[in-house]
Amino acid sequence: MNRTLRNCFNLLKGNYVSGWSLLLLPALLSLAIVPSSTSTTTALLLRFLGLGVALIPLARVISQLVDHLSDHLGDRYSGVVSVGLGNLVELVVSITALTSGLYELVVISVAGAVITNCLLMLGISTVLAGQREQHVTIQASSTDLQARQLMLSLLLLAIPTIIGLGTGTTPLEGNNQQDSFALYSLAVAVMILLYYVLSFVLQLGTHRSFFSGNSVKQADPNTNGPSTETKNTHSITTILIAMAVVSLAVMAISEPLVQTLETLVSHTHLSELFIGLILLPLFGSTAEGVIAIGAASRGRMDLAITSTLESSGQLMLFVLPVLVLIGWPLGRFLHLSVPLSALGCTGIAVLAVHWITENNQLDWYEGVQLITLYGVILLGCLLL
Repeated sequence: MNRTLRNCFNLLKGNYVSGWSLLLLPALLSLAIVPSSTSTTTALLLRFLGLGVALIPLARVISQLVDHLSDHLGDRYSGVVSVGLGNLVELVVSITALTSGLYELVVISVAGAVITNCLLMLGISTVLAGQREQHVTIQASSTDLQARQLMLSLLLLAIPTIIGLGTGTTPLEGNNQQDSFALYSLAVAVMILLYYVLSFVLQLGTHRSFFSGNSVKQADPNTNGPSTETKNTHSITTILIAMAVVSLAVMAISEPLVQTLETLVSHTHLSELFIGLILLPLFGSTAEGVIAIGAASRGRMDLAITSTLESSGQLMLFVLPVLVLIGWPLGRFLHLSVPLSALGCTGIAVLAVHWITENNQLDWYEGVQLITLYGVILLGCLLL
């Protein structure tokens, strides 16, 4: 047992002690300097930004631990592991917000993470890749399934939203009372999760030979990365314990973060739309976004697109339905629908990605188009 704990400490030390860990300092300073009872806009923003920035290195560590675990399980099960743990930061923060009854913020933040991935992160990646070569060619087999998954996930989210609006469901995003729309959301969430599981049956079972030849291993482009042999020196037990420790750290940060969010929304002019669609997703998506951007700058655009689209699909096909299921035993009945403004912006992001990838070629100007769309959404959420 002592050896396992020692290995766990060494694993966390090896993955965490880096320049990224310095991002914890703003969180510590914000907690020490800014009191939790403050109500001034500047102080609340400083506290929120400090806590949010602290999630970035934790998200990076989780990504590294998932990579270690995938080495043990192999290609057949690494995708399943990625689904359960790849968006762990977003899931933990959303669960904390859900227990506080912030239904609108929960669904908007999931939509915001998709927008951040598809427009900002993929846009920057495309611009950098376009600087290396005039036309960047991407493999159709590495993006087609993810693009279709993303499009269908948008439709699966739009249908309950439209039905909720048509029936006059209030509040649209959820409430503390079990009603017919909560039951409908639960049934749809189970159907979506079943559909998502079947996509892995396709990739890992019936059509494994088609997808295995085009799989890409996600690695941190900013480091040389340990070899497979080095990674496999850590046992699965050690990795899972390390994952639990990091998850507890995320929970410790997410609680004051959500409390600050509640105060920020009620005491300032900032709307839940701006906080959930723009600010909050930046913290959870930055670490993975840096990996995608680094890969694109080194000419590995297939990796950048695949990781971005897979992460976005997981958010709508796994994270949001799981949140609906988790809410029931907690007495928090999350509805599987989002405000029309957030749904519309998400639809624009998904359509833009589908549009630029359909010819399997990219250039830097298409990246500028994605970033411009993100800027328009950002300004609209901030100023209107």
